[in-house]
Amino acid sequence: MADLDIDDVFDTLGFGRMQLIIFFGCAIQQFYVTNEQFGISLITVAARCELNIGDHHLSWLMTAGLIAQVCTSHYMGFKSDEIGRRKLLVITSTLTIVTSFISSLMPEFWSFLVMRFIVGCFLTGPGMALLTYMGEFTKIKLRPMVLNFLCYSIGISMMYVPDINLKISGDYAISGWRVLSMTNLLPGIISLLMLLPMPESPKYYLSVQKTQEALDALEMCCRYNKGKNVTLKSLGIDSVTQSNLRRDSLVPHKNFFRRIWHDTKPLLQGSNARYMLIVIGIMFFMFATGAVLTVWMPRVLKMTNEIEESMILCDVLKAYAAQNASTAVSKCHLVTANLLASFYHGSACLVGFMLISVLLICLNRKTILLGFSVLSTLSGFMLNFVMRDELVIAAFVLLVVPPLCSLRLTLSVIIDVVATHLRSKAVALSMMCGRFGVLVGSLFVGYTLKCCCFVTFNVYVAGMSSKWPMHMVRMLDIVRLPFMQLPFCSSFFYRRRKLATTKSPRLCLFGLYLFGFWFDFVYRF
Repeated sequence: MADLDIDDVFDTLGFGRMQLIIFFGCAIQQFYVTNEQFGISLITVAARCELNIGDHHLSWLMTAGLIAQVCTSHYMGFKSDEIGRRKLLVITSTLTIVTSFISSLMPEFWSFLVMRFIVGCFLTGPGMALLTYMGEFTKIKLRPMVLNFLCYSIGISMMYVPDINLKISGDYAISGWRVLSMTNLLPGIISLLMLLPMPESPKYYLSVQKTQEALDALEMCCRYNKGKNVTLKSLGIDSVTQSNLRRDSLVPHKNFFRRIWHDTKPLLQGSNARYMLIVIGIMFFMFATGAVLTVWMPRVLKMTNEIEESMILCDVLKAYAAQNASTAVSKCHLVTANLLASFYHGSACLVGFMLISVLLICLNRKTILLGFSVLSTLSGFMLNFVMRDELVIAAFVLLVVPPLCSLRLTLSVIIDVVATHLRSKAVALSMMCGRFGVLVGSLFVGYTLKCCCFVTFNVYVAGMSSKWPMHMVRMLDIVRLPFMQLPFCSSFFYRRRKLATTKSPRLCLFGLYLFGFWFDFVYRF
């Protein structure tokens, strides 16, 4: 019997009990990763007095965490393709939990800084591996939807951390910020317990030429999904294969750096190079917008509440600075308004992910990503004009949230178009460049916001409205996936396919011309 493609095997096995366990395990792991990434900003504010953290120390702490993630991101992708997704996920998640726990016990700033740098080094592992691990256990037509569902935990985490902080009060043997830091570890421990019994990705096994191990993993998946009495052989599956298997030798180079370069080089050649450059550019701009400006969300809400006059955002920043220049504000405790602002931001992100789930039913990823880019661009542009407090807040939220919600959807594209033995490296390299965008964006905002506020926000608008999304249209045409089997969707797209195959192509060309003219007009406007 001929080898059956592994994607056809997953179609036969369906999205069953094993996929659900892996999904919830990865979702809770993403919850924990977000706790570490976003929760540290609240923890450091609460720890400022005990650890004597000044403003410059705070910037060192944030920068050290980002630099650690940038430096180790590609290495984690390389190791994931070398030793397996689940193995890397379990090892790095365990090390992240242990080092984060140790950091919560540090008595002074410098030891705390060193431990948070080590946490950042390990944190890139689970953040990247959970995407490829979940994606490789999901059949292709469900992958964008499932990975987007996975991101719900990001919004929930951004609501969970400030909510827990509000509820942690009273006398403890240790400081409240240490209790909060330890509480953030619980989702990571739960996730590890869920993922430990699960098998390695069979696609990874095939990529390293371990066919029997791949069949064993699929056999386990079959019994979980179909019942203990059902086997692969009873379903007519004797052997499996997959497309785009590696053709080079698996014998590793002795030199460590040559080995990394040898395994990374295919990403920079041929069609892979074009895909990687497009995704890297998009991730750079989206991280720089969604992650950097997120820090300003609580401040914008507070400023608009305290400044009584209606004015545009840049004037609000100037008026607030003048009004509070001589006001002594406690820096040792988290203000309730700031915690609520973080809670509202998490709610907005959760709504954004839910909106993407709904849109994925009838729209492909290219349309959603372009739509979110246009929405973010227009909202940032409106900050030059809107003066009512409600409109200022709404425009700022719509500038920041869509890029943040589009990150995982963009990464799902690179997971589809890149071969299995390169997949983790591609995701890690994209996220590394995105985090580098956070560093660049933080420096840019820090140096330009006070002196030339208009330039700051309009550069972000120009970045979001650049030509990257237009190049994305061409790339995503390659990975247009089947739509959900809803009657109105299937009939609509059937009529489109039928129209495209008629003997009168002029009508199709005329429609494409009108669409291109309209699209170019919108971008130029």
